Amino acid sequence: MAKLLRDKMSSEAHISGGERHVRLCQQTKGAESLVLNIQPKIDNLQHKVNFRIGKVKARFSAYDNIVLKDGTLDDSIKNLADSAKQYDRNNPGRPVFNQMFPDGPPSSITDASFAKEIEKAESLLVRLKSLPDGHSLLSLDAVLTSAIEASRQAMLDHQGAVSEEKAAIAEEELAQATLREHYEFNFLDAIKLFGKAYANRLFPKLSSKKKKPVEEVAVEV
Repeated sequence: MAKLLRDKMSSEAHISGGERHVRLCQQTKGAESLVLNIQPKIDNLQHKVNFRIGKVKARFSAYDNIVLKDGTLDDSIKNLADSAKQYDRNNPGRPVFNQMFPDGPPSSITDASFAKEIEKAESLLVRLKSLPDGHSLLSLDAVLTSAIEASRQAMLDHQGAVSEEKAAIAEEELAQATLREHYEFNFLDAIKLFGKAYANRLFPKLSSKKKKPVEEVAVEV
């Protein structure tokens, strides 16, 4: 009895089984219709696999961009802290560091998770903008604003990449199901064409290689 494709099998196992079946049919006179029936389903699954791999890479790239932009935001916050300390040394009696960083050192902001850091940085920006007109630290407003916006956009891009990857995985699973279905159809058609004993020869012994979960990058929010 031919072993059919199963849902628990990976896409690679689906494709391998389908291709081996095709090669056996190509060596069998009268099995041309079986090849024509299943080859497009194999090609479609391979396309979906390649598409999903591309989306996985895009997700990793988006995550790496979050880390990069977070580093830039960290620098802008630390530079503001250093400038505030320098201002306090140059202007005794008019301290601003504690006003800018009421929760302590800049690490109280930069050590937070990505999303929390953006929130804390936005609060810092509000405090910075509350300084009197002409204050020397206001020159750092644009730098901090730009870093916050870049980090926020990186987070949004990553969320979009995650959604696109999930959609690609769903499409791949549908392509797997279609291939499994037509693989079984081919077995039934092969029995009609050649009888059950010979039909079994056109279906290889399949590997039971199971699906593996796609590697994920956790983004602490």
